[in-house]
Amino acid sequence: MSKASFFTLPNIITLLRVVLGFGIYYLLATGSPLLWVVLVLAIVSELSDVLDGALARKMGLDSPLGQALDPLCDSLYRLTVFMAFAAAGWIPLWLVFPFLFRDVIVSYARIMAASRGVKIGARISGKIKAVVQGAAQIGVVIVYMMGLAENIALVMIGLAAAMTLYSLFDYVQGFAKSK
Repeated sequence: MSKASFFTLPNIITLLRVVLGFGIYYLLATGSPLLWVVLVLAIVSELSDVLDGALARKMGLDSPLGQALDPLCDSLYRLTVFMAFAAAGWIPLWLVFPFLFRDVIVSYARIMAASRGVKIGARISGKIKAVVQGAAQIGVVIVYMMGLAENIALVMIGLAAAMTLYSLFDYVQGFAKSK
């Protein structure tokens, strides 16, 4: 694969999400008071998740590489942000596990299916999960910016974890039916 095919604008936007996640992690883990920067980075990251695919299709640059990078970078970004919340003491570390387990299990299910010549595409539960996780992450930052009750943040993350576990169940069920 040539460098030109890897370094397309949509792929760069996709990869940027991971970099922005590290920025969020750094700011929260170091106790930075710049929560407005964290909020901007989170919003830009979520917008990039919509923009990269649309831009790839519009520019005729959609590719198997981009299709693989997108969910990978989504997972890395969101897991980094959840870890940042734990590092900041905003959520307990154990609450990161549903997000981590879901992404690892779904990735392995896709690999196993592909080894049998079966493709497991995106499911609606995965799309809803992504929206709920993104909204929860932005909402949590807003809660802490405004000095609201920490329980509100935990409820948001709890709802995102519940949707994430439902998505895991849905993907595993879809994988089982593909046999």
